[in-house]
Order: sequence, then C-alpha cells, then structure tokens
Amino acid sequence: MFRRLLLAVAVTVVMPLAVMLSPGAAPVATAATCTGGVAVTQFAFNPPSVPQGSSSVLTLVLQNCTSQTIQGSTVENGAYVGQGCPAFDGPVVPYTIAPNGTYTLTNTYGNPGFQGCQPSAVQVHASVNVNGAGAVTTVSATLQFTTCTSGIAINQFSFSPATVAVGQVSTLTLVMQNCGTQTEQGSSVWSFKFTGPGGGQPSGCPVLDPVAFSYSMAPGGTSTSTLGLDDPIATCLATGITATATVSANGVAGVATATANLVITQPVTGGCHVTYAPNNYQGGFTANVTIANNGASAINGWTLTFTFPGDQKITNAWNATVTQAGASVTATNLSYNATISPGGTQSFGFQGTWATSDASPASFSVNGMACT
Repeated sequence: MFRRLLLAVAVTVVMPLAVMLSPGAAPVATAATCTGGVAVTQFAFNPPSVPQGSSSVLTLVLQNCTSQTIQGSTVENGAYVGQGCPAFDGPVVPYTIAPNGTYTLTNTYGNPGFQGCQPSAVQVHASVNVNGAGAVTTVSATLQFTTCTSGIAINQFSFSPATVAVGQVSTLTLVMQNCGTQTEQGSSVWSFKFTGPGGGQPSGCPVLDPVAFSYSMAPGGTSTSTLGLDDPIATCLATGITATATVSANGVAGVATATANLVITQPVTGGCHVTYAPNNYQGGFTANVTIANNGASAINGWTLTFTFPGDQKITNAWNATVTQAGASVTATNLSYNATISPGGTQSFGFQGTWATSDASPASFSVNGMACT
C-alpha cells in the first residue's frame, strides 16, 4: 500500500488578475478518440507540478460515445521517480455510464513520505476496461515535485479545468515562489497560440498578443496570477491553447519558464452520417467508408470508430490511418483530408480477411459522437 498526502498549502496572493477573451460563436473541435464505446476526455494532474510535501488532484473523465449504457472498471498504477521510491497498484474501481453520459474519478497524489525516498515526480497509468471487451485504452499522467533552493521557482502553471467545451472559460494560474533571501521584483510574460488537430495553428484562428504581469515577492513569499481563456472566434477551429510563461527578475529575463496546455472540445454540430459499402468474397473483403457532415460547421480533423460484429481483420487501408484492437477499429484522417465541409464528405477504404462472419458494423462515431 502507499500513502497519499493531503496537505493544505498556504499561499500569499500578491496580484490576482483575471482577463477573459470576448465570447463568441462556437466552432467545431476534435473530441477524444472513442475506443470500445468509451473516450478518455481528461486524465491530468491539476496542478501538474507542486513543491515537495504538497499534493495534486488527478482527474479521469470518461465519456460514453454510444446509445447504450456501458459498464466497466478502471485501475491506476504507477511509480514514484527517485532512488528507493516505491511503485504502487491502486484498487479496481467499477463504473456505469449512461448513454452519451460521462464519469469522473479523482485521486490525490503527493510525496509518499517513505524514509529514503525523495521523488522528483510520480508517474500514474490508468487502464480503462469495458465489460465484455476487456482493456480498451491506457492513459498516463505525470506530477512533478519542485524543490526551491534559490532564485524563483514556478510551483504551478496550469489550466483549470484542463478540458473545456467551446465557449467555456478555463482559468490559467501561475504560482511563483521566491526561494532567495532578498525581495524579487519583475514580471511574467505569457504568450499563447491556438492549436489544431495536427498541433499547428488552425485556420481561422487569430494570433494572440502576449500578456504581462508584474510582481514583487518578499523572501520566501509567493505570487499568484490568473487569466481566463476560451475560444471566442466563430471561424477559429481550435482544439486547444498552448500557453508559455517567461519570468524576469530584477532586470534579468528568462529566469524561469513554464508551459501549459488547454484542450477544447465540442460535439459535431448537426451530426454526421456514415455509409459502409463492403465487397465480400470468400475469406476476404474490401470496404469503402464515407463520412458525411450534416452540420452547419466544418469538421476540422476526424476520427471514426466502430466495432466489427464478425471476425474481420484489416490488412491494409488507404486515405486514412486505420488501427484495430480486437473487434474495435479506429480510422484517423490524413493531412490532405482532415476537413469535412458542411454538407461535404470524405472517404477512405480498407482490405481485410475473415473466417466465420463478415457482417457489417451497425454503428459508427466521429470524434466520439454517434453518427446516423
């Protein structure tokens, strides 16, 4: 067994500031991949780094991407990074998710307090199981433990919540600590960029101006700054925001830096329709799959998931990256066919084998949302 420390941390707020970008119409964003009927929409520590002796909350959020109730279980295991530090296995936690519903599990992790163990981080892996399908996905998260000895330490730079729907605001928080024996004065400059499915700047998104916060910290003191962010531009098809903080102290730039990432998600507006057209022959088959966008907004980046009712095995594919785990199949767009315009379609195909059944799939989901 291992111990989790739940310690209250006293923070002196020097300058709490909040700025919200203007709200606007909601663009479409890519949702998490749905495997075995379940999508992991969040698995992250908040904050992602804490001083030695403090703790952080790890949140797992699952989404049922189907029209049927799903039951299963999760288990978390991992290890503390450092000489003489333990590994651990958590309990099996059952869950039940209603059709299109969500499930949230939180656990708190900190320094385990074992003699001879001074961890630099704790790495946690979560296995998600679906009854009848077994383990469908595994996700990982890392909590860093910071040690403040001199200069300025960044104890936190993170979004809360870490995942939001389009139009919902997330608060970005920077917490700094003065580790020296003299008063520190300076500023932190925050820069931002919208990210898309491929990690680059998505079309229709503006370039965001940096924001600067000044601070003054007595020896051993802390400074907290906050900023509210969302995606306010109707034409901006962003799936996230990456923020970077660069700290200057007493006229010296770049004494500390940190990066934080926000995930932006939204269901496909207006729904989608999938056409599955197979060509069967003894022991083998080919299939052409067409995704139609029935909504009023473009789908910028798509991931199609479905489950074979038979014993089909895919051997090769074209116009998409296709992977198979048991009966579950995931197909993701390539760079040249990522966008499906309103009323438009994108198609891909694959070839495979079968032994006892080549029955066609009965349901499909795009970006975690069920299609007709």
